[in-house]
Amino acid sequence: MFINWQLKELNLKIVYYGPALSGKTTNLEQIFHKVDPSRRSELVSLKTHEDRTLYFDFLQLELGKISGLTPKIHLYTVPGQTYYEASRRLVLRGADGVVFVADS
Repeated sequence: MFINWQLKELNLKIVYYGPALSGKTTNLEQIFHKVDPSRRSELVSLKTHEDRTLYFDFLQLELGKISGLTPKIHLYTVPGQTYYEASRRLVLRGADGVVFVADS
C-alpha cells in the first residue's frame, strides 16, 4: 500500500494468481464490464499470438473516498504458464493482496 498524501490517494495492488486457463483474465474482464466507466481505466492486456496473457493484464479502479483519501485499486493478473515464472514474480512484487483463481 502506498499513500500519496499530496494527491490524497491510497494505492493498493491486488494480483490475480492461478494456473493457466483458470480465469484470471476473465475475472478482470467481468469487473471491467460491471464497473461504471467513470470509475475505471481501460483494461490493458499483453497477449501472445494464441491470445494468452504474456506478461500481465491491468485494470485500475477508483471507488469513492475513504477518510478523505481516494482509493486507487490496481488489479493485475499474472500468466499461469510455468514458462513465465520470472514474470509472475515481478508482477507479485509489492502486492497488497492476492486473489487465487482456481477455475472460472
